Amino acid sequence: MATTSLGADQLEPRDFAFLRDLIMREAGIHVTEQKRQLIEGRLGRRLRVLGLRDFHAYVRLLQDGDEDGTETLEFINCITTNKTAFFREPHHFDYLRDEVLPSVAGRPLRVWCAASSTGEEPYSIAMTVLDAGQRAEIVASDIDTNVLATARRGVYDEERLDGIPHEAKRRHFLRGEGDKAGWCKVRPELSAMIDFKRINLIDEQWPLDGLYDVIFCRNVVIYFNRETQETLFRRMAERLAPGGILILGHSENLSWMSDRYEPIGKTIYRLRGATHAPSRGSSRAAASFERVAAHAPVVAASVAPVTIAEPTRAIVRIEAGSVHASKSPSEVRTVLGSCVSACLYDPLLGIGGMNHFMLPMGEHATRPARYGVHAMELLINQIMKLGGDRTRLRAKVFGGASVIKALASTSDVGRRNAEFIRTFLAAERIPIDAERLGGTSPLEVRMTTDTGHVRVRALQSDMLDEVVRDEQRSTKRSMEVMGLILDPDACLF
Repeated sequence: MATTSLGADQLEPRDFAFLRDLIMREAGIHVTEQKRQLIEGRLGRRLRVLGLRDFHAYVRLLQDGDEDGTETLEFINCITTNKTAFFREPHHFDYLRDEVLPSVAGRPLRVWCAASSTGEEPYSIAMTVLDAGQRAEIVASDIDTNVLATARRGVYDEERLDGIPHEAKRRHFLRGEGDKAGWCKVRPELSAMIDFKRINLIDEQWPLDGLYDVIFCRNVVIYFNRETQETLFRRMAERLAPGGILILGHSENLSWMSDRYEPIGKTIYRLRGATHAPSRGSSRAAASFERVAAHAPVVAASVAPVTIAEPTRAIVRIEAGSVHASKSPSEVRTVLGSCVSACLYDPLLGIGGMNHFMLPMGEHATRPARYGVHAMELLINQIMKLGGDRTRLRAKVFGGASVIKALASTSDVGRRNAEFIRTFLAAERIPIDAERLGGTSPLEVRMTTDTGHVRVRALQSDMLDEVVRDEQRSTKRSMEVMGLILDPDACLF
C-alpha cells in the first residue's frame, strides 16, 4: 500500500521525532508537538542555504553526513531563541547597582551570563558596574556561535539602543559616521570586562574557573524539562560564591528548590547556607587570610575570606630559587618580598605548582631573562612531566613589593620582577586569573596544587627584615648555581 507524502515543507513524524531527540540530547531543550511548525519554519531557511529539497534529506544529512558535528551546531543555532535587549528587566540591574556592588567594593565583581545571546545583557551589566565606579570580570556564554560572534563585535543598530539614556549612550558607545552611520560600537572599556565563550549548559564540564558573585540565567530554563532544570540549578549553586545571587527571567521561578535558594526579590535568588562574605577586617580570620578566586581576565586579585587548608594535605615550603609541582593533594607555601611567585595550574587534570624567584641585579641587570625564563620553564616542565598540558595552563602571580624604599638604587627591583612575569606569561599565552603584585608589604602565599586555589596574607612589618635576609641569601645562592656570580650588593632589596 502506498504512503502519502506530507510535502517538502512539512516534517514527517519520524523526522520530527529524530530532531526532537537530537535537540534534547545536544542542548537539553524540550520540544513538544506544538513546536512542530516552529521547527519547520526555522529549518526551512537552513534547507535553502544547503540546497536540500525536503526535511527528510536534512535529517539524513544529520544522521549520515555530519561526521564533524558542524551541521548539528548549525541546527542548534537555528532552534535556539535569542530574544534580548539592553537593560531588559531593569529591576535586575537596579539590584546589581544598589545591593550587590556595595558588597564587593574593593575587588572586581565576578559575573557569569549563562545565556548572553547577542551581548546586550553582559554589556548592560558592564555599563552598570562602570557607572558605579567599580570593575567587573564577566563571562558571557551562549550555545549559539552566531550570536556570540555578534556579541564579540559589539556593533548594534542605533535603534537597538533606544532604551538607553542619552548620556549613557554617549559614555559607552562610539557612533558610526559615513558608511557606518546608524550603527554604534561599544567602547573598549566595556569589551575589556567581558570574556565571550561558547558553553552548552548540559555539558558535563563547563569551561569556567572559580566562583561567581552573580549568575544571570534569564529566559533559558523555560525550554528545559524539570529534571534538566534541577540538574542545572544545582550545578550553578556549586559555581556561586557564599551568598551568591542567581537571577532568572520574568517567567521563571525557583520556589521548588527552596533547599538551595531563597527568594530576595522579583526573580532574584540568594544561595542558601551562607551569608555575604564579611568585609576585610571584620574578623581576625578575615584579616589574616584571603582566598584568591580563579578568574580571567584580571586587573587585580579577587579575594574573600576562607579557612586554613585541610590538614591532610602535604605541606611543602619553598624559598627563592625553588619550585614545586604536584598532582596529588599538597599545599605549597612561600614568603615573598621583592621576589615573585607564579602559581600555574592545569584545571583539566588538577596539576599545579609554584616557583619563587627574583631577576638578577647589579652588573647582570641588563640580561635578566636568563634567570627569569629559567625559573618559569622549570615550573612549566615539572607540570608537563606530571601530565599537564602547557596550552591549558592558567596563572596566578604574587609579590614584587618595594619592601625597602630607602635603597633608591634598587627600589625598582619589585617593579621589574612584576613586569617580567606579566610579559613572560603574555608571550606564552598563559592567562593570569589573579594577581597581587607591587605594594610595600611582604606576602605569605599558599597554593593547593590539586585545586589551583591560592590564599594570601600580608605579613606584619616586624617580619620585614627576616623576609629580606631570607630572599637575599636564597636568591644569591640560586644565581650562583646558574653561574650568575653577583656583586656584593646585587641582592639588596
